[in-house]
Amino acid sequence: MDFKIHINDCLTALQNIPSESVDALITDPPYCSGGFTEAGKMAAKTQGITSSSDTLQRLGWFQNDNMTTAGLIWMLREMMIQAERILKPNTSALVFCDWRMVPLLAPALESSGMMYRNMIIWDKLNGGLGNGFRPRHEVILHFIKGKATFYDRTKHNVLPHKRVTPKNKQHPTEKPVALLEDLITMVTDKGHTVVDPFMGSGSTGQACKNLNRKFIGIEKSEFFATNAKEKLDL
Repeated sequence: MDFKIHINDCLTALQNIPSESVDALITDPPYCSGGFTEAGKMAAKTQGITSSSDTLQRLGWFQNDNMTTAGLIWMLREMMIQAERILKPNTSALVFCDWRMVPLLAPALESSGMMYRNMIIWDKLNGGLGNGFRPRHEVILHFIKGKATFYDRTKHNVLPHKRVTPKNKQHPTEKPVALLEDLITMVTDKGHTVVDPFMGSGSTGQACKNLNRKFIGIEKSEFFATNAKEKLDL
């Protein structure tokens, strides 16, 4: 099993990966989407997770999630510039995103040189908190370097998967392994290498392990990186 985990800032770690050596980038960066204004973001300390929740009490909050919109766009564009360099030709980058940030992030990430090809919807199957049209989805932006290459003809751009239950979460914004497996099988083949610059607790790595892919994970938090190493038996 060829797995590597770097405890580092993603921009620093990505610079050390050789050019055209990776087959896909799949990542779930901070959303910074607590509101439509910077004041709203600063007031939305937990992005829908109540302060009394078990998840928040156990794991704390993803502190970068209250970054300003300008800061987020700069950081993720820099990440995508590195992604365009390290990805092999005709490969994909998949970036999770809140719907409110799509109009800002999609063109910024495309300016890295990769083509914005599709918007994938994660249907969580149950509505979130609030009233009116309660949200039950998140967005995954799909970018390609060169031509799109797909390895699975059974998937669509709406992927239904239940959320990770709070009691089972090892990270406040943890994504289901089955959802990540759908993404991985679509854009990579067995033996390919997937990089995740915002690894969190290692769910992308777990999906790669299940599917016989190689994995490079980057995580700034030593706490979450340690959890990921334990999860992946590294």
